Amino acid sequence: MKKQLLILSAILLGGISFAQQGDGGTPKGQKVSSNFKTMDSKTFVQPDIAALQAEDALVDGTGTAPWRFGFNNYTNLGLNNAGTWYDLPNGDKLWLLKVTCENALTVNLTFKETEITEGNELYVYNPDKSFILGKFSAYHTYEGVLGTELVPGNTAIVEYYVPQANANKIGNVTVGTVTHGYRTANEFMEKAFGSSGSCNMNVNCTDGAAWTDQRNGAVMLVSGSSGFCSGSLINNTLNDGKPYVLTANHCYSNPASWIFRFNWQSTGCANGSNPSFVSLSGAVLRSRRTPSDFCLVEITGGLVGGTVPASYSPYFSGWDNSGTIPTSTVSIHHPSGDIKKISFDDAAAGISQGMGSTEANSTWTVEWDRNTTTEGGSSGSPIFDQNHRIIGQLWGGGASCSNLSSPDYYGRVSNSWNPASSNSTNQLKFWLDPNNAGAQFIDGYDPSGASSVAIDAGLNNPQGVSGTFCGAVVSPQITISNGGTTTLTSATITYGVDGDYSNSFPWTGSLAQYQTAAVTLPNMTLPAGNHTFNAQVTSPNGSTDENANNNLITSALTIVVNGQTVTLSLDLDCYASETSWELRDASNTVLYSESGYSDGTQGIITRDFCLSYGCYSFKLMDSYGDGLTNCSAANGGNGSYNITYNSAIVAELLEADANFAFTNTKNFCIQDVTGLGEIDLSNAVSIYPNPANETVTVFANNLDVTKIELLNIAGQVISTVTETASTTKLNVSQIASGVYLVKTYTTEGTATKQLIIK
Repeated sequence: MKKQLLILSAILLGGISFAQQGDGGTPKGQKVSSNFKTMDSKTFVQPDIAALQAEDALVDGTGTAPWRFGFNNYTNLGLNNAGTWYDLPNGDKLWLLKVTCENALTVNLTFKETEITEGNELYVYNPDKSFILGKFSAYHTYEGVLGTELVPGNTAIVEYYVPQANANKIGNVTVGTVTHGYRTANEFMEKAFGSSGSCNMNVNCTDGAAWTDQRNGAVMLVSGSSGFCSGSLINNTLNDGKPYVLTANHCYSNPASWIFRFNWQSTGCANGSNPSFVSLSGAVLRSRRTPSDFCLVEITGGLVGGTVPASYSPYFSGWDNSGTIPTSTVSIHHPSGDIKKISFDDAAAGISQGMGSTEANSTWTVEWDRNTTTEGGSSGSPIFDQNHRIIGQLWGGGASCSNLSSPDYYGRVSNSWNPASSNSTNQLKFWLDPNNAGAQFIDGYDPSGASSVAIDAGLNNPQGVSGTFCGAVVSPQITISNGGTTTLTSATITYGVDGDYSNSFPWTGSLAQYQTAAVTLPNMTLPAGNHTFNAQVTSPNGSTDENANNNLITSALTIVVNGQTVTLSLDLDCYASETSWELRDASNTVLYSESGYSDGTQGIITRDFCLSYGCYSFKLMDSYGDGLTNCSAANGGNGSYNITYNSAIVAELLEADANFAFTNTKNFCIQDVTGLGEIDLSNAVSIYPNPANETVTVFANNLDVTKIELLNIAGQVISTVTETASTTKLNVSQIASGVYLVKTYTTEGTATKQLIIK
């Protein structure tokens, strides 16, 4: 018989709204005049809240565990050792158990070894019956386990109903965990309504209007009976509504007891009051993996036709496993267990090895815009690219309303897809591409009736047109994709920079649905400065594109004509997550910056900069305030760095100077030395030490030196030495610190070297 699911909308009882978990129904105890004052009652003392809060302060935001809201009391309360049996007038039987947690804000239960015989009914409710969960029957449990939503207040009543016809089919009910909710907002019955930071943006604000489908797929989940995380329904290549949920591996516990809360959101941009929600319980693990921190489960309880009930308005979000850097990103999540929020990063995400991952390029790095953020409880939430496809799930980070510029890190779907030597237990491909379609992306699935379009050409993955170029010529490459059911055989690609689309490229080929092809466009010669590359696809198969959301791509680039390569070599300490840096030009514009290093991965990293002639500043920062220090010699010792140009050091920080507290700034310049009339003898002349503070030795190999000049960076002569030899010492002890030029005159020509005086 097809099960009918009763969904309760927001019902106000005594100023409290609630939601449905289970099939709906009326507890039989409500029909009895007796108050059951004689029922068995079990009381759990209040835990050490201060100690719990101290532990939470150390764990929150680390990406190692769910956001804990409660303390678990493990118990074994069953039909034979607890509760009270009552005989009803019609011969039915009722078992009642009252569970109280002293001073708790909420109480939730996890049942174990539970077998609800067909016809029997299980309910959980608060004493005044204004909040009722159930009825629960056999198909709500998985392997005998059932977790319940949070009951408001400090008391929950368990009711198990056995009709007379089942007198010999009692089944079994056992309460295994009683969770004392200590981190909740007590002004509402649900956990944490309105408790997240004030900067969090409700998902139904105007900015979220384009993300309604993805909103419907995002869920809050209760893990381990006492922790909150976020997640999302995710589609597979069969578009069959298989109830997969993607979340974070650090949220993992036995998913049989998990609760999945849908539609826990305000109806508008303001919080409003008393939002309702619906829940499903129970899941089975499908796969999970530590280096990219993903966990994929399949919901098992409360399904209709093998999927999430249609009345929940579910949406199974699409995904992209290509690893293409998104031009912008969005996350939908439940910070601190609050109602659903949305966050925006309007810039391209970075690729990093964050959160202590053992795998290179395992995380996306984002910094939120529009005054949005994430918090504890957001872990596991999906991150979407500009095409509304999931590309990862939240691992952790420092973002909050009080630290909006701190980055967050998301495990990448591309790393989770089909890792080397993986199998069905630790990859996504086995589950999300069950028919081996080989898709790099799919769009979302809406079981309400919306189907894939027939004609849908898209562009993504711009290559060769992002970053900084030491020259005027760029070679654009893009990827064309087919999201439609009709094979894509032709399209027109128009492209240019800064809003110009005057270049046109006719593409032909053959792409089945979800297939892609790389397209190399003709070279472009661009003027110096900052530009935005733009491209769009039109006329797919000579027709009209039915999905215009993915037709346009952009990419930021900077052209430096006659640019010079300058190299940073940074030796990180063992607390690399504290380190960040910026390179600014003379007008104080940030040209390059980087952060997001992982602790324990100290070592030398190199970065090449393309710079015009001029002066710059390099600012090194440490968020803790101890510079690049406090590592033992066995762990790599203090950090340092140097910046080189034409093989000469133009700025550096020595290990001895690593304790610079919060910031260290060095200035340096690079100059076109050919303007000084130099004939290239640079390989024949060397100077050392460099930097120097007392004397400098000029060595001219097999050259007849006639004069040596010390010049400032503007080319003005500071001092001259005429008594020279192949090896000449210069006294610079009285020269002010800064960047200088040493110009050596020989009978063969001149050579100019850059010198730093400390």
